Amino acid sequence: MELSFCITCMNRLHQISQTLLTNLKHNNNQSVEFILVDFNSSDGLKEYILDNNEFKRYLDTKQLKYNIIDRLKFWHASIAKNTAHNLATGKIVVNLDCDNYIGENGGDFIINIFKENNYNIILSQSKNIYGSGTFGRISLLKNNFIKLGGYDESFYPMGYQDTDLINRAVKYNLKLIHIDKNNKAIKNTKQDSIKNCNTNISYNKMEMFNKLKSNINIENNELTVNKYKNTIGI
Repeated sequence: MELSFCITCMNRLHQISQTLLTNLKHNNNQSVEFILVDFNSSDGLKEYILDNNEFKRYLDTKQLKYNIIDRLKFWHASIAKNTAHNLATGKIVVNLDCDNYIGENGGDFIINIFKENNYNIILSQSKNIYGSGTFGRISLLKNNFIKLGGYDESFYPMGYQDTDLINRAVKYNLKLIHIDKNNKAIKNTKQDSIKNCNTNISYNKMEMFNKLKSNINIENNELTVNKYKNTIGI
């Protein structure tokens, strides 16, 4: 498998019902897979995927791989993303938030960028606009993702995990390429993004604490996170 789009979801049926089928139809490359991990959703996501004939051929051909994980009771972005990336079989792993669209032939678009740069890159497709919902669109080789330890699971549940991964990757000598394309997203509020977290801390405070920890780690050249875990995610 050349590329894996890694999608995580907890009670976001209202968004993934708009994006997933469109994304599958926009891919014509059999070497691209979509890993969808459902964390304890109670909004009908399971029925939407498994009882919907439109998804059957994608499930049968394993272009879409649907996984249910019940061990994450509350949302934690780093743990969820690491779990999905760990399940991926693609050479390239792409974090695809469930409210994001890949664009027409979005997988081939990413693969070609990696080929043009000898794969030794980390690719950001963010619009670089705060609140655009695209900052998490990050791609890198899976073996580099594993070497970096993935997303930092010691962080608070939300905030700065994407920037931290990019900054560690750059310090690890991966070339950062930013391309503002194929990155349409459904708009969210920050309050909406943390509604499944088990915390009373605001998004901004979580982001501030996580940024501080990230900066200390990078200053100390601690580029690999989650070092004391046998495997990342759950």
